[in-house]
Amino acid sequence: MRTISPYLLFLSLILFSCRDRSSASEEIKKQYTSRGVIATPPFAFDYEVQKKKCKELFTQNKNLASPESKTRLTNFIADSLIPCWYGTPWDFNGTTQTPQTGNIACGYFVTTTLRDAGMQIDRVKLAQCASEQLVKSTCTDIQRFSNKSVESFVEAVKRSGYGLYIVGLDNHTGLILNDGKEVYFIHSGVLLPRCALKEKAIESRTLSNSKYRVVGRIVL
Repeated sequence: MRTISPYLLFLSLILFSCRDRSSASEEIKKQYTSRGVIATPPFAFDYEVQKKKCKELFTQNKNLASPESKTRLTNFIADSLIPCWYGTPWDFNGTTQTPQTGNIACGYFVTTTLRDAGMQIDRVKLAQCASEQLVKSTCTDIQRFSNKSVESFVEAVKRSGYGLYIVGLDNHTGLILNDGKEVYFIHSGVLLPRCALKEKAIESRTLSNSKYRVVGRIVL
């Protein structure tokens, strides 16, 4: 009777364990997607192509400086660049620069997408600094909310109008999108499903649980 070497047995156990965790993770993402959370990319993509197109729109916006060019850029970032990251696993030390490969921490998620959109920023330094400093370095129209309900926060963002924002929380940071109809929280989160995702701000446990929120409109 042929025996399996301890090494091959150990390797098999690791592979099955990884497959089980991966399958469980994908199932969790599907469950959250069914609840309205976008936790997987909604389309097939070539990220290098997406970055190139976004940077072209970024340059056009700088040259034209018109409401129309800013809207085109904002829409592309929100609808075509950032969604490539949905489903990329969160990790406290995640620093990947490629969506769907490796892990991404909350600060690096924000700074990497902004850099890839065309902004000239120090991706690493800003990802590692306090979220309030990140907001101050990249945003205008800054507002602070201390011990305020998530409902009052969302209403304030609605009044601020259409656009992309950065929000800093007690121990977290992410993007806020006001698309003119709904306010969304886009972030790489530690709570399930533990990945980069888009959810309605009003329904976000992460936003709701934070006692402090600082938000500003990104300067594009």
